Amino acid sequence: MKKNRWMIMLLCCIMAFSFAACKPAEPAATADPGTDPVVPTETPTEAPTEAPETGIDEPLDLPYAADFTVSKAFSKNMVLQRGEHIRVWGWADESENGKKVSGEFLGMFTEAEIKDGEWVLTFKKKLPANAEMGNTLKVYTDTKTVEFTDVLVGDVYMCMGQSNCAYSMANHWGFVDANDTEKVGSKTIDKTLPIRLHYNTQATATKLKRGTEAVNKDVANRSSWKVANAGTVSQFSAIGYLFALNYVRATNGTVPVGVIEIDGNGRPIGAFVPNEVAEACHTDTWNNSKGYYVTEGVNAEWGRFLYNEYMYPFDRYAMAGVIWYQGESDFQDHLTAKYVDTFCALMNHMRGTHNLINKDFAVYYVEFPSIYGKPAGHKGDWHYMDLGKIRAKMGEIVTVLPNSYQIVSSDAWPDKTYFNSLHPNCKYEQGLRGANIALAVNGEGGMTMEKATGPIVESVTYSTDGKTATVKFKNVGSGLKTIDGAAEVKGFKGLSGPNTLSGNSVTAKITGADTVEVKASFSLAGVAYNAVSANFFGETINLANSEGNPAGAFMLNK
Repeated sequence: MKKNRWMIMLLCCIMAFSFAACKPAEPAATADPGTDPVVPTETPTEAPTEAPETGIDEPLDLPYAADFTVSKAFSKNMVLQRGEHIRVWGWADESENGKKVSGEFLGMFTEAEIKDGEWVLTFKKKLPANAEMGNTLKVYTDTKTVEFTDVLVGDVYMCMGQSNCAYSMANHWGFVDANDTEKVGSKTIDKTLPIRLHYNTQATATKLKRGTEAVNKDVANRSSWKVANAGTVSQFSAIGYLFALNYVRATNGTVPVGVIEIDGNGRPIGAFVPNEVAEACHTDTWNNSKGYYVTEGVNAEWGRFLYNEYMYPFDRYAMAGVIWYQGESDFQDHLTAKYVDTFCALMNHMRGTHNLINKDFAVYYVEFPSIYGKPAGHKGDWHYMDLGKIRAKMGEIVTVLPNSYQIVSSDAWPDKTYFNSLHPNCKYEQGLRGANIALAVNGEGGMTMEKATGPIVESVTYSTDGKTATVKFKNVGSGLKTIDGAAEVKGFKGLSGPNTLSGNSVTAKITGADTVEVKASFSLAGVAYNAVSANFFGETINLANSEGNPAGAFMLNK
């Protein structure tokens, strides 16, 4: 008995010593030279192998840096991505190499060594959504502390695009009553909701020479995260804010949403890509006389500058996905033909930098709504581009880019008299539909994909003679239908060559719960749906799912 008692006492001593050895020292609450860091009070109670789950890492056996800076991608009022390993980074003088900085957030503790003048803290615990105010992220050494207050945890989206992305809430307010609660009039902004905004626009120039390979390693336009209130929302992307608002509404404020806007009025996709994608996809050409890369498309000028100036500083910021509203400047045939490849290359590049866990984050791209030609007798300006083909070509994205979703808009803009229908005021409808799709993707708010969006093309097969195509759809609910009850499905076109709409008509009818049969008098080189600019759901196109939601546009080569 005595022998057993001594063995038990010895074992207890060994366990106590082991626990003390693996327990990190506790960081000082203030910058006090000469003191060691103290971990948060929530210390691990299990074996050291569980440390990644608790979020408490072993301290590094390195001296502290005397000075450091934190990237301006981080500020008070920011949203950090739930379910991810959150990275926080910054810089120090090269003389600080081999020294360290520490970080704390919501009970997590980690440290990073400075290498080549740069450091990256990685918090390894995956956090759930947290809308509570008062949470502080702290980065510190024994002589310096940087604190970011009122940090929320939820979903972060990068909202990117040209003028329809830049289309602001102030523009939206010009079309809705100030007291319209549902569509968010100017007097109905609820600043208590957990929505945070980070505004970046090409209108604010940085010191970087545009159109070159140079990048801004840090946010350079003095932006920071802002609480969404009437003032900060006014100039922010309407579709970005309304997407966030509808998501937060549906989750009763339990899931904060942060939106980083990157806008470039009138810019083709070649302005949004990084150096690697620009080279691989040949989106621009070096101009010796100008001393920079010139891209193609409407308003073709600087290539790659929107990524290098504004997007690069966020390239390690964890996020839930991208909201994309761009392509109008790429409507010309030769650009439309390569748009999908360039877009997918950009998204795959971003998926390789932002997240450590959910690398294939969701991509939500907007289908261009109806746009109408100038009515007879109209006097004055009329803003128009023939966007039918690029609209349909972008519908191919869902077939080649995993976890991508089309924000269908064919029922969003019926006004044929509006002079500026290139920039229609249907951002509320688009933001709502986008949020509903995201809710369905994330399994929140009781939303299903069939309720969120209509039929989306999945595949096309052809008969032996090539004159019949069978188009298979997903998101059909209990089955496809025509919204007007017609036997014929309107809006289909045949292709006479790659990305070339035929002038010959085709007929289409629903042949199964998820299939439409398209017949032509000629051998089809492909099939398109909703490829005419003025198409409007319920009139010239009519395919829907059982919930009555319209089908997405597409153009697929054989």
